[in-house]
Amino acid sequence: MQVENFFTLKKSVEHITGKEATAANDVVAAASVPCGDGRGEVILIANPIYDVVFKYLMEDNEIAKLVISTIIGEEIVDLQPNPQERTTEKVKIKGTDLSTQRLDFTARIDTVKGQSVILVEMQKDGTDEEIERFQRYIGEQYLYVGEKMNKQTSKNKNKVCQIYTIFFWGETIAANKFPLIETNPQSNYRAKRNAIKIKNSRITDSLHHRSWNIQIKNLGKLPSRNEAEELLAVFNQKYCTKDKHVMELPMTDIPQKFHSVLNRLNKAALDPDLRRQMRAQDEFDIFLEERRAKDRAEGEKKGEAKRKKLEAQIAQKDEVLAQTAQALAQKDINFVLNTYNAGISVEDIAKYTGLTKEDVLNIIKTKPETK
Repeated sequence: MQVENFFTLKKSVEHITGKEATAANDVVAAASVPCGDGRGEVILIANPIYDVVFKYLMEDNEIAKLVISTIIGEEIVDLQPNPQERTTEKVKIKGTDLSTQRLDFTARIDTVKGQSVILVEMQKDGTDEEIERFQRYIGEQYLYVGEKMNKQTSKNKNKVCQIYTIFFWGETIAANKFPLIETNPQSNYRAKRNAIKIKNSRITDSLHHRSWNIQIKNLGKLPSRNEAEELLAVFNQKYCTKDKHVMELPMTDIPQKFHSVLNRLNKAALDPDLRRQMRAQDEFDIFLEERRAKDRAEGEKKGEAKRKKLEAQIAQKDEVLAQTAQALAQKDINFVLNTYNAGISVEDIAKYTGLTKEDVLNIIKTKPETK
């Protein structure tokens, strides 16, 4: 059975086989070293856009808290990943059972209102066709979180919570250069379109989820303006080496507080099993893209056949309509001639048929001569 991991970014990695894979040899001199090109000290890390690397990164709870809290801009007091069975979903792609994986976390965060339980979902995919699945998955999470809250202590029983979603996109989703876009539903007075304060925001918060969209292709296009953008530099693909599995980052490009993230990814670069899994992901990405391209081609072929069939049907109907019109026209001619021969005036014939007097006279003038 082929396996698709949810955190795959389609078309974002290169296929490495044969001599290239042998050259990589699953071994990276991952220690930070001085660089003679003016960049100072650099560190080699595993590319976190790969699902296995991202999963390895987020398995460290303290790092997961650091990454998520930096992105959402709120302090996370506690963070616990949901059970694995809650983060795996079967997806059917024509003849293949694919297992897609999501990492999501139930987090307790500090806000101005106190502590709240939030479901934070780390979802990373570059294809538009996943959006429908995202919607269905988020809906399922509202039900799951509600059930989980009701099973807890009486203090939390029947409480509701807001869902936070974090999306890593391989393709740009907005016509701008911004690397991180925050979507936070705002309540407005409809008549004047001005923002209003909701007294019981628990209701609106629980019915609308917030999201952060990270456009990986836009990372580095603008100078970093906050800690979140500084942290997200580890996803910037400009740092990739010739081996797309490995990135080379100047230590000065990442603030000291995020060096634990670099160290974790540094360890991942040394793990031969992770390197093999990255190459396997390359293989599967190619398989999946070829499968989708084949499905698209078959769909276009079927669409072309349907179009030609429809055009033939329309042409046939047009011919029938033309023949019908011709037959009706001949009936009009016969009616005009017969009524004229019977002594009916041109004016009355025009009135009965809806033809003009000129049309009636032309028909009479062109009538076949009787022998």
